[in-house]
Amino acid sequence: MDNAKNNELKMNQRHNIRTFAVHRTMKKTLFIVIICLLGISCRQPKTDVNKMEVTKNYIKALNTSDYDAIIGLFKDSIRMKEIVYSSVFSKDEYYQLFQWDSTFSPTYKILEIKEENDAIRMTVSKECPRILFLNEEPNVTDETVKFEDGKIKSIEITKYVVLNEKVWERNRTQLVEWIETHHPELDGFLYDQTKKGAIKYLEAIKRYQARQ
Repeated sequence: MDNAKNNELKMNQRHNIRTFAVHRTMKKTLFIVIICLLGISCRQPKTDVNKMEVTKNYIKALNTSDYDAIIGLFKDSIRMKEIVYSSVFSKDEYYQLFQWDSTFSPTYKILEIKEENDAIRMTVSKECPRILFLNEEPNVTDETVKFEDGKIKSIEITKYVVLNEKVWERNRTQLVEWIETHHPELDGFLYDQTKKGAIKYLEAIKRYQARQ
């Protein structure tokens, strides 16, 4: 009788040991599987962003003067380059320039666009009362948009396709000289790149064109 009880006890102990071992092995296996899955997911490349669509959304945001949409497309700082002149703005610093430019209610049009070497190359026209007064037609530029981590890293004007420099300089000089003589209260508009400066610029053009 005692032997039977001892045998049953030993069998239960062996069963419990085997059950514990199985559960422990299953836990270890599950842990390893989870680690492997996490490792695989981390190594998987991110889905490529549609650079063409992001660039078109950038131009759309410029046309609607949507500041939040514009800065949301950039990775961090706003990096602009115009031929040889480079500027880097924080998103807060860019707001002042944005206010100045948007006050002129510019219209941007993509004339050509293509993806090349992980960047977007496009030809863009821009017109507004200031540009049409100075240049007497829209500006046209070749631009390159570079990306990093799915966001715009920088935008570079690589070439002025349409820029009438002599016409621009003549009209600007005549405007500045006339304003200095007839409306000195608007003087300084040319270099004041704030919203207030843009309003004065528009008023200067309006009064100049209405002279005589």
